[in-house]
Amino acid sequence: MATTVTTPATTPSPGPAAPAGPAAGATVSPRLGLGGSLLLLVSIYVAAVTSVALRPEDNPVAGWWPAAGLAVALVALSRPGLDRLLLVTVGLVAVTGLANVTGGRDWGISAAFGVANAAEAVVAGLVLRARPQGGPPVLVTLQDFVRLVVAALAGGVVIAVGAALAVVALADGSFLSTARSTFTSHAAAVLVLVPLALTWRTRAQRDRPGELPLQVAALALSVVLVFMPAQQLALTFLPLTFLVWAALRFDIRVVAAELIAFAAVTTYLNALGWGPFAAEIDEGNTTQVSAAALCQLYLVCASLLTVPLAIVLADRNRLVAQVSAEEVLFRRNFTDSLLGQLILRIDHGVLRVADANDTAAEVVRRPAGTLVGTRLDDLLSTPPELGARLVSGQSWRGRVSLRDDDASRVEVALSRLSHPGDDGSPVWSAQLLDVSAEHVARQGLEAAERLTSATLDTTAAVILVTDREGRIVRANQATTDLTGWREEDLLGRKVSETTLAASATPDLEALFVWPNRSGQPVVREGEATTRDGKKLRILWSNNMVRDEQDLPAYAVLTGIDVTTERASSGLVSHLMRAAITTAIIGVDQDGLITVFNAGAELMLDQDATRQIGHRFVDLLDPDQVAERLGTRDPAQAFDALVRGIGQGELPARDWLWMARDGSRRIVSMTLSATEASVTTQVGFLCVGRDVTEQRQGQDMLVQALEKERTAVERLRALDEAKNEFVSTVSHELRTPVTSIVGYTEMLQDGTVVAPLEDQLPLFATIARNGQRLIVLCNDLLTLAGLDSESITWEAEEVDLGEALASAAAAVAPMLHERDLTVLWETAEEPVRVVGDPTQLERVVMNLVTNAVKFTEDGGVVRARVEVQGDEAVLSVTDTGIGIPAEEQSNLFQKFFRSSTAQKEAIQGTGLGLSIVAAIVSAHGGTIRVRSEHLEGSTFTVRLPVKY
Repeated sequence: MATTVTTPATTPSPGPAAPAGPAAGATVSPRLGLGGSLLLLVSIYVAAVTSVALRPEDNPVAGWWPAAGLAVALVALSRPGLDRLLLVTVGLVAVTGLANVTGGRDWGISAAFGVANAAEAVVAGLVLRARPQGGPPVLVTLQDFVRLVVAALAGGVVIAVGAALAVVALADGSFLSTARSTFTSHAAAVLVLVPLALTWRTRAQRDRPGELPLQVAALALSVVLVFMPAQQLALTFLPLTFLVWAALRFDIRVVAAELIAFAAVTTYLNALGWGPFAAEIDEGNTTQVSAAALCQLYLVCASLLTVPLAIVLADRNRLVAQVSAEEVLFRRNFTDSLLGQLILRIDHGVLRVADANDTAAEVVRRPAGTLVGTRLDDLLSTPPELGARLVSGQSWRGRVSLRDDDASRVEVALSRLSHPGDDGSPVWSAQLLDVSAEHVARQGLEAAERLTSATLDTTAAVILVTDREGRIVRANQATTDLTGWREEDLLGRKVSETTLAASATPDLEALFVWPNRSGQPVVREGEATTRDGKKLRILWSNNMVRDEQDLPAYAVLTGIDVTTERASSGLVSHLMRAAITTAIIGVDQDGLITVFNAGAELMLDQDATRQIGHRFVDLLDPDQVAERLGTRDPAQAFDALVRGIGQGELPARDWLWMARDGSRRIVSMTLSATEASVTTQVGFLCVGRDVTEQRQGQDMLVQALEKERTAVERLRALDEAKNEFVSTVSHELRTPVTSIVGYTEMLQDGTVVAPLEDQLPLFATIARNGQRLIVLCNDLLTLAGLDSESITWEAEEVDLGEALASAAAAVAPMLHERDLTVLWETAEEPVRVVGDPTQLERVVMNLVTNAVKFTEDGGVVRARVEVQGDEAVLSVTDTGIGIPAEEQSNLFQKFFRSSTAQKEAIQGTGLGLSIVAAIVSAHGGTIRVRSEHLEGSTFTVRLPVKY
């Protein structure tokens, strides 16, 4: 029969796991496959046909129906699923119905019996499968047996009602008689057959091979004696005693198998009319149906008597085996434990050793056989509070020393084993671990840690320790002193997240992934930022700390602050490389060259590597050396050269240096002594500058300067003549122009004669052009005075706000026929400067009139005076034609007019802004312009304010 094994059923016995052994077999119910299900259906058919054939003649139903037990087993052990259950149900209906037809019943009652038998099997099987733990049904505990009894009763009720209704309806039988006999026969079949199906895979006991045949023989003999023909004695209890014998001595599967055999034999013998149940049939005191029912009740009693007893004894045997195994395991763990273990009992208020393993004897350094009965405080230096904990039943853990060895250390864990409610002597367990070596090592490590901490904190270098992930686990005091970052600010942070060694992350990753097996540190220089933002240059030396398996465990980053050194060396290197026009030569005290820079190489066309170690005086013209120093000997000449230096330097002096091609270069040379902190003098430094061309050019320059001086004097004379000419012409022009303007005004106002109406425009034109000539003459005279510095400036306190108001009044006539918006903005307080009132008013007037003149109708002119800091600011802004950017550099030159003004044919001389710039500059101020072509202009004048 094909079966599928599922997980073992849960046993009620406590403990971590069921131990191996004959008494500890756990029942595993099979899951029926297709082959097993078909085989069981065939068995049901055979059993049903046999039961129908052997039924009593006076009863339409069989006296015993083993097919019921087989059908319930089929439903209970079939695989889960509604579709599978439906198939099994249909199969049971077909098989049992067909069996009834084969046994000689008609089709109607056969079909009814088939449905009733299938319903019984489904109800009982589902009751067995309804386990709280899930999984297939088992027969391990009394709860499982109770579930079996409930299944038998439920199935019996279903079949009794179904069969009785079928008999009444189709065979004119008795309802009660049919229900009574059907219930007993089917319930007995379930209680007898199903236990074997549920315990089929239980591991059998093999420790009593000779007792089983004896018990089977005794059971068989008792059955023969009780159910022999014409036997009427009340000996039905006798076979039950031998079944109880099986339940007491053998496993549940033996009991179930013997119960089935016993049921089959007794049912058969009873059907033959043998035994005490059928003895009264011939005398008419009972019927065959009643005898069959009594026999089935007898089988029910046998099952109820033996099966639960076998289950209880099997459970007990499992518990006993488990306890025994756990006891053996505990004892083995106790004796073979690597920890010292003591079993203690309280005797007159003190703990005494009741048992001890060999490890405990080694820990307390006593012979193993001498520990039992010894007081715990005679072995260990226990603390005073231990007594209070013993009274309250609390556990205790601590580290103590041996009583006779204060340098030793033992880790002790003391706990109570017995229940707190025990009236007897409480049992305690003590676990001992010798940590003396660890204690000594810890003391050494603590001392080493203190030494390491002191060393790290007194080291004048940044030291960071990181784990494999690059997180900082230690930082020394110097890190705080040099960078301002405290250790608590850095702990737990990755190095890449700090400003100290962010560039060290690739090095750390490389060290961890590809460890440097040579042990040499990885040296790298990088930039660090202190807590207050200061930049430092740090020389990092990174290395690994390895564990006992030679694997990287920590990284140590040691950083030395080389900021000052790098700044100095960088400056020196830069100077040595950059000074290509200056020769820098280092000389030791013996006069040998030690440094020869690029400037010296370029100047003398010499290779520095060849000059190092040569005498310095060999670079000088020997004739000049002999002339100035009085000797041609190199050593004496060098001594004479540096004799007057002392701790200072020789003043610059021109020397002739010899180039590689033999040419002589005039070099302005200074020679100074160099010092170090360890010695007073380490050598000399020569700084030379090639002045050959300079000296040659000086003569040419003197000649050129003389020519230039002559030319300047002639230019100055010409300029003075020009200024005098302009001034003279302006004076000469202003007088007649003034007269013309005066006479024109007299003609206009009718002083001489009343003018004609058509003459007035002519007079106005003459007056306007005359005024223009007067303004031009005044501008020319002013420029001439500025150029010749002949103008006398007044130094008065001037309020620029008043100057702006005067300009507003002066330009008012210009605005009568214009469509302009003019805004005058002055400060609430006077804006005072020191200067010439007339000239400053002229500055304001020129800027404002220019803005009005160059702004088209509809535009805006804004003039503003204010104080900004220490300056008085005059700004004039317009929305006029603007000035092209490329022409603004010539804006303040004399007679300059922008291309836009010329294109628009706007009148002007180009002198106004040059006069404004000259006046502002003479007053210590500045003037700036901001303008774009056709987008307006802003002129800003800034003058020192007067407080």
